[in-house]
Amino acid sequence: MEQILEGLEVDVSDQRKGNSGRKPKDINLEQIPTIPLNKRSTIRSLAWQLGCSPTTLHRKRSL
Repeated sequence: MEQILEGLEVDVSDQRKGNSGRKPKDINLEQIPTIPLNKRSTIRSLAWQLGCSPTTLHRKRSL
């Protein structure tokens, strides 16, 4: 507000920098072989067993 009152250009460079945004989900893909085949036949059931969403699992698979 002080910068606006003085007629200066407003500096917003300090806002929302660093520790902002979505945090990365940490999925351990090494435990997939330990899950029984009947519980990992679809992305939905595999995601349930890994404790993540199907979308998150699909994004990790395509990397």
